Amino acid sequence: MSAFEKEKQSSQNGSELRLKARSVSRGVAIGTVVCLHGRKRQFYKINLQDSQVEREIRRFQASIRLAKRQLKKIREDKSANGGETKADIFGAHLLILDDHSLHTKIEESISDRKVNAEWAVKIVTDGYIATYKNIPDENLRQRYIDIEDVAERILTALGGGAEANIRLDRDSIIVANEVRPSTLIELAKSGPKAIITEHGGWTSHTSILAREINLPAVTGIRRVFRRVKTGDRVIVDGYNGQVILHPSESTLEKYELAAAHFRQINYDLIDSHEEPAKTLDGRVITMRANLDIPSGYKQARRFGCEGIGLYRSEFLFNQYKGFPTETEQIEAYRQIAEMAGEHGVRIRTFDLGIDQITGETEEKEKNPALGLRAIRMSLRRKKQFRIQLRALLQASFENKIDIVLPMISDVTEVVETKKLIESEKQFLSRKGINFGEPGLSAMIEVPSAVFIVEDIAREVDFLCLGTNDLVQYLLAVDRDNESVADWFRTLHPAVLKAIKRVVEAASDAHIPLIVCGEMAGSPFYAPVLIGLGVTEMSMNVNSVPLVRKVICGVAYEETLELAKSIANCRSADEVDQTVYRHALEKWAHLFPNDFFLPGKF
Repeated sequence: MSAFEKEKQSSQNGSELRLKARSVSRGVAIGTVVCLHGRKRQFYKINLQDSQVEREIRRFQASIRLAKRQLKKIREDKSANGGETKADIFGAHLLILDDHSLHTKIEESISDRKVNAEWAVKIVTDGYIATYKNIPDENLRQRYIDIEDVAERILTALGGGAEANIRLDRDSIIVANEVRPSTLIELAKSGPKAIITEHGGWTSHTSILAREINLPAVTGIRRVFRRVKTGDRVIVDGYNGQVILHPSESTLEKYELAAAHFRQINYDLIDSHEEPAKTLDGRVITMRANLDIPSGYKQARRFGCEGIGLYRSEFLFNQYKGFPTETEQIEAYRQIAEMAGEHGVRIRTFDLGIDQITGETEEKEKNPALGLRAIRMSLRRKKQFRIQLRALLQASFENKIDIVLPMISDVTEVVETKKLIESEKQFLSRKGINFGEPGLSAMIEVPSAVFIVEDIAREVDFLCLGTNDLVQYLLAVDRDNESVADWFRTLHPAVLKAIKRVVEAASDAHIPLIVCGEMAGSPFYAPVLIGLGVTEMSMNVNSVPLVRKVICGVAYEETLELAKSIANCRSADEVDQTVYRHALEKWAHLFPNDFFLPGKF
């Protein structure tokens, strides 16, 4: 019997089973599994009351009508690529959507099983897909792909109709192949206890968000849906990277204490700070907050943050399930700017990929990280970009707002954006509408931007350094792929040299530079950044107290010594070990008790 078969048998018998994982957000939680399915729109099984069934069937019927309208619009779009092939494909999808027997089976599933429409669509289309996959004829067998696409379109359309209005139970632990940030924001309202996923990394947007809302999360559980099912009792240990299925009474007793301690961590007890963070020898380091949810700034300010260094506007796209209107954007930007007050907010324009836009005609991208996303998407779809720029201009009137452009790879992208901004200013002037003068920044996060950073610096008011994507693109390592996690080395010499070059370019151009990736939120990396010349850092709110403690406990002179000692290191291992030794010898008292455990590096 294989190890996996033994594990499966153990799980079926209900005996305790321990699975090794990787922690991406620390903490301990005990709860009940809720399996999350779907790709573009994620969902879970909901058991309905009799009174809810009819409404759910109407919701499904509305989704079919919406999906048909979307497909017809795509098929008739003459501007898109694909020609006759596109028309044939989407024509076939329309035939599937028109299939009365498909509708009937899904509606009967909702009625008979008393489940939500998403779950009914899944189980019915899974049956069709299984049938097609068993057909001997290869051409017919490939039709399962069309069924998958149609199912995904119906599920997406369900998100555009009335909501199911049923939330997770309070002790729910989300299990999924991967969790989309938009899904996590939606489910966070129900207060889930933790997240377990198969895919994802420390610097993925979902992991960043989990840390921001203080939600324990682990990843790297292979074939996760074959190991767990909805309703299983589970413990998530986000400190040691472990998942315990069907825990015994003795194990529960042990972890209940740890979970209770984690829940009682009270950030209100942390001292508030009015003064900026300073090293022991007086170098001021400005700390700002990275935010997706505006309500987090109150706590960030109490911790000593001076404004919002990065507000990710794409979470408005997730909140409104599509592009928010100009009015909705103005209101949202004003709200966050009023919270930040005199210290201001730097708002990144939509960092969206083609797969996140509903009803697109383009084929699915094989490598989204290198595809149509961020500034490329904005410049390709200028109508929505103009709306966002116009909203930012209006919101910046009597508010301190700056604009950050993501994934800049060429000076032309900045120049073209500046022309659009001037065009929108002229439009607002003609209409007699007040607007401000927001500063403009470029995110330096791809290698080409590093090599031409001096040219970019001449076109902007300040620079933002995004270390997460910078590491990904410099080292050719997918930040969300756990199988190559060991190659994601933040302290790789190439990364350090890139940071140093950007710092020097900003200094030469006499403009500010802010580091706003996860590197800024790590107490281990903070002295390295300071030694490289960084004076502004923006981070997850919950990272602020510990990073501040490190900043205020080191001397700038010591960080310069550290930077000099790692300058000639030839490998990431050498740099890691050098920084580790330096921290252990000089700053051990500034770090958590378990930070210097053997084998940590």
